[in-house]
Amino acid sequence: MSIFAVAGANGHVGSVIARELLAAGHEVRAVVRNASKARALADSGAELVVGELTEPGVLTRAMHGADGAFLLLPPAPDAPDVRALQDRMTSAQVTAVTASGIRHVVVLSSWGAEKPAGTGPIVGLYVLESALRKTGAIATFLRAGSFTENLLSVLPAAQHQGILPNFFPPEHKVATVATRDIAAAAVRALLSPPPATQVVYVLGTHEYSAVDQAAYLSKKLGKEVKLLNLPVTAASGAMQQAGVGASLAGLYQEMYEGAMKGLLGVEAGHRVEKGPSTLEEALDPYFGT
Repeated sequence: MSIFAVAGANGHVGSVIARELLAAGHEVRAVVRNASKARALADSGAELVVGELTEPGVLTRAMHGADGAFLLLPPAPDAPDVRALQDRMTSAQVTAVTASGIRHVVVLSSWGAEKPAGTGPIVGLYVLESALRKTGAIATFLRAGSFTENLLSVLPAAQHQGILPNFFPPEHKVATVATRDIAAAAVRALLSPPPATQVVYVLGTHEYSAVDQAAYLSKKLGKEVKLLNLPVTAASGAMQQAGVGASLAGLYQEMYEGAMKGLLGVEAGHRVEKGPSTLEEALDPYFGT
């Protein structure tokens, strides 16, 4: 039996990692902000470590004596300065990795994380990767593609207005990856640590366009969902109208602009893993099917 620290254990990816490690008989220290929301994990045998990812003491306690850890920079829709918050989380994680002496960390990163600028919130992951490389710990950087579950963020607009806002060419297809497939890749990496730091891309097997996504939502909601094609320059304003904070909305617009410039892709020389889940397999559970 091994011991693993899992940050963001209440999230889409972290919760699956924690459950799979527990099911395999390992000890899990689940780092969560709210213990009441992690009762199921605690009931399954996880040790809850309650605190913020900006607190190095919390993270050090979770990682001390552990065989590996899963780290990430979770989204912060309401933060007044998302990049500053990312840098505080990076500082705390680097401090904890150094103080705990942990030997291997698996980091949820993103394609585009090798670029120092022009990719919006992904720049924070460039900083995190760079800082962790200097700690002496072995790191597995899982650079994931676009999450299939991102489609759920526009569900209110689809339900109430019958629209799917879209900032890319309607027929442009992307191999989105389900969060459960990312979690599976993280578990494999935790259980089989590499001899040296590595980058692994985790992408989807199946490609989908905005047209495909609108058709899926139409089927699930039982009503027509039409594409609302907008220029990428309108992305920040549209997201703020939907309730996303100004800082994150601006960063997302920069990320979309960077994607259109080709900044998000697979850096040569690294392994690519492809998750098998389809759009339906990833999203149907959220619709009760």
